[in-house]
Amino acid sequence: MRIKLLKIIVENFMCYAHEEFNFFDLTKIFAMNGKGKSSIAAAYKWCMFNCDYELKDNPVVRREVGGKSVDDMDTSVELTLDVDGKEITMKKVQKRTYSKDGSSYKDDNKYFINDVPKTLKDFNAYLGVDMNVFKMCSNVNAFLNQKPADMREYLFDLVEDVSDIDVARQQTELAELVPLLGKYAAEELLAMNKATKTKITKDLPILDGQIKEKERDIQLKQAIDTSDLELQKNSLKEQIADCVAKQTDNDKLLSGYDKASTDIINLKFELNDMGRKANEENFKQRRRIDDEIVDVKRKIDEISRSIKTANDEIEKANAVIGRYTLELQEARGTWTKLHEMQFDENEKICQMCGQELPADKVELLIKNFESKKASALESEAERGNKIKFLVDSERESVAKLNEEIAAHESEKKEQEAKLKDLESQLAALPVEIDVTGSEEYKSLEKQIAEKEQAMHKANDISAIKVELKAQETDLRQQLSDCENQIAKSDTSADEQRLEELKKTRLDSEQNKANAEKILALLEELDKAKNKTLSEAINSHFELVEWQLFELAKNGNYKSVCIPKIDGKSILTTVSNKGNRILGRVDICKSIQKISSISCPIFLDDSESLSTDNQKRVAGMVDSQLIMLIVNDGDRLEIVEV
Repeated sequence: MRIKLLKIIVENFMCYAHEEFNFFDLTKIFAMNGKGKSSIAAAYKWCMFNCDYELKDNPVVRREVGGKSVDDMDTSVELTLDVDGKEITMKKVQKRTYSKDGSSYKDDNKYFINDVPKTLKDFNAYLGVDMNVFKMCSNVNAFLNQKPADMREYLFDLVEDVSDIDVARQQTELAELVPLLGKYAAEELLAMNKATKTKITKDLPILDGQIKEKERDIQLKQAIDTSDLELQKNSLKEQIADCVAKQTDNDKLLSGYDKASTDIINLKFELNDMGRKANEENFKQRRRIDDEIVDVKRKIDEISRSIKTANDEIEKANAVIGRYTLELQEARGTWTKLHEMQFDENEKICQMCGQELPADKVELLIKNFESKKASALESEAERGNKIKFLVDSERESVAKLNEEIAAHESEKKEQEAKLKDLESQLAALPVEIDVTGSEEYKSLEKQIAEKEQAMHKANDISAIKVELKAQETDLRQQLSDCENQIAKSDTSADEQRLEELKKTRLDSEQNKANAEKILALLEELDKAKNKTLSEAINSHFELVEWQLFELAKNGNYKSVCIPKIDGKSILTTVSNKGNRILGRVDICKSIQKISSISCPIFLDDSESLSTDNQKRVAGMVDSQLIMLIVNDGDRLEIVEV
């Protein structure tokens, strides 16, 4: 669609009571500031988009005389357009109606196309285009006036979706990701490998503790000297064999004597086993509590390290805040000095003749001074805002770190309380339990004494039998104790477990390294994909190159939307004014090309462009161009170029 503006007729609009303006393919409007140039552009924007040239919605457009609005006549703007060779008129009329008591009023807008009344919906739909896109095609600031997220959404809609696996296939260094991306999405791979890394990082200290504990067990067992125990074991076996042989030779021992003797032996076994079982359970309880103490101490150490790390980060952040605060004070001081600057009255005197310059020259000098002052104030305010943003960001980080420290301190107190409780439990348990004072133990001793007393009443053979059996029992108990001690010194099972733990740790370290490698490759994939998308988007623009991603403080990429020319942002004064204007024109005309809408472009501040750049802008734009130019003329002049 090709739209050309032929004429604007305004009534009671801003500084105009009634005026008609004609336009050409390339139109230049000359006048001093305050003579109504911007009002012409505002009339077009108000009629088509209900905004002024600065894109402010529902602007005040009614003419004022002596500081009071002219309310006894309607405010209207009528546009005569050539739309694909067909001439049409689009008109907007604002009527002001006061309440009966005159204390309030309301403004109602009416719309007409070719003098036929239309609703706002039908008015906006008449041209058959998206009015928001139409606005971006005719106002060089409309696209950049959006939120960065909205600009990014529009730009990314210009290119086809680029799959992660296609990007990986094009990069030799990303070849390892190709088979993985065939099974999982990049987001899934990122989540999976982050989870793997986090779990292994959490499990490694636990494995280290288990390894140290097992090494300690082995050292304790290896400290036991088994050579004397082996000699003792062999000697006891020989003594038992000799005792058994003597008992076998006594074929005439009484059966009743055997029964009594067996009972005594069983009771003595039961007596000995009572102490063993009591101490075995006590040992298990002490070992369990001791293990829990080791684990709690490890957790306390980890929390203490986390607190120290957070405090270190706070110290660094406070240093940065201090540095930025000084810069902010400096910026504020500079802004104040600039704000207090006054026009030098000596500038009103001609340096050649010593007489006061004409009033229009003096007015121009004052306007130039105020313009430069305003520009410098804006630049310094922008610098101050950037520094303040950085200070606020660092303070937010400090606040979050303090919250983390508070949480760690709370958890540390809980663990310390738990440690104290465990140590109290351990101290309450005896190192060894003495069961000789228990009623059960005393009862068994009494039974043994009674049976032994009965044995004394038997004949000599029975006494010998008892003695030999008791001797055998004692020897066998000694042998059992000896074998238990030897068994305790066997480290083969512990050594096997230690190797298993070490292998598990080695495998975990490798799995962590593998996960970290995949995460690094995914980051490179993201960078490569971002570059591909950026190149595709920038192919739609001639001068402007969009920066859509940048490196954040944490090393990750974050989304931005910054238009640049010659590597400098046209959104700030880092770029020169000419490039800022050229860049906006390039964006506007590129959106026209993308959307197939050719329509008038109003370009204010055109006097800031050199003659060459004015020609360059005219050559860039394929559609109608209307340039607003400040000069010394006291009367507004519209020129066809």
